[in-house]
Amino acid sequence: MHVSFIPAASALALALSALLSADARAAQAELYLDVATHSMPGAPGMGAIGRLAGAMGGDRASYGMARHPGMPGKYLDVALHNRRQPGAPADQAVPKGLGLGEQIRLQAPESSSSSGGSTSEHDASGPQQDGSYKIRYYWGCGEQVGAGQPLEFSMTVRNGKPVTSGRQMQPRNVPANTIDAGPQYVLWPNPAARKAVGNQASLIGAHHVTGNAVPESMRFELGSEHDFLPELKLRREGDAGKGIALAWDQVPGARAYFAQATAMDGDTIVMWSSSEDGYAGQEMITFLPESLVTQWIGKRTLMGGDARQCRIPPGVFGDAAQNTAMVQMIAYGNERHLAEPRPANAPRDWQPAWNVRVRNKSTAMLMPGVAAISGEAAKPAAREAVKDAAKGMLRGLFGR
Repeated sequence: MHVSFIPAASALALALSALLSADARAAQAELYLDVATHSMPGAPGMGAIGRLAGAMGGDRASYGMARHPGMPGKYLDVALHNRRQPGAPADQAVPKGLGLGEQIRLQAPESSSSSGGSTSEHDASGPQQDGSYKIRYYWGCGEQVGAGQPLEFSMTVRNGKPVTSGRQMQPRNVPANTIDAGPQYVLWPNPAARKAVGNQASLIGAHHVTGNAVPESMRFELGSEHDFLPELKLRREGDAGKGIALAWDQVPGARAYFAQATAMDGDTIVMWSSSEDGYAGQEMITFLPESLVTQWIGKRTLMGGDARQCRIPPGVFGDAAQNTAMVQMIAYGNERHLAEPRPANAPRDWQPAWNVRVRNKSTAMLMPGVAAISGEAAKPAAREAVKDAAKGMLRGLFGR
């Protein structure tokens, strides 16, 4: 019997061709811009809790702060991946309205050894000592707690071994829509950056990226839909005995909203979110793809762009917890993808040499105990409130 190897060889050749073609289709240069606005109503200029751990934000901006800002203000993260020369410094000419001069310098990140300490924070996140804690989950806006609520989860740690009961809520499936800013990227801000983005900054206007092996045509315009969103002016209103009434002004450009609150009620952690289709938590306070925003508006996981208020039902937080509830909120903006314009005489197999992704959001945090304090007087009060809230939550979680 004669066996021909020609079909197998042809199949292998086609597979290799497909892989090579996919690599060839990848843009030579890719630029990522994360654009964020953060506010702490009632405590202007103050640092915020570092996501439950209570770490205070510093004055110096660093790459990644646009995802989880600390200090109120505007934040911009820029990352460039140049496939022909990964990690090579580049410059981005920016509009005058950004307030950073004529251009910003994109540089490779510092080595991981220089940012030591983050691992230890995560290592300490699990229960280390014997003790017990409970979590109650609520969700939805309204005048009364919804049916089937709360769900309760408890854990007891004995001799280092956890024993659980109840139902622990699983985080929503939020895609990891961020880049791994390794040595193949060049970033801004970086240690050489001398200025941070100011409160009046704007990205509207012409941008031009230059550098070794960067396509000369990498020029693009950003409009108002790509710019910093206005501040999210979140506030509490009404009679505290009727629950916590949240209200906010319209954020032009916002497509949806989401709110989440946490407080200690004795030895129990109480968590609430504005989602109407079951609990959703801290994982939602981040950039989301527009397709997912649209989907979750339809499912009422997110409030629509026309929402202006939401009442946390009475009974979610007890009288004491109501005064210590920490509220976080996000206004989701746009995500846009720009690419090199196609030339009029381009061949059929032409592919853009560069592309840009730009996305924006606006977040706000209401800290307990500082809503009625403003200006410089708010700073020491806010710092103490941050520390007390963080310590209380951590004691409840880990029995410390």
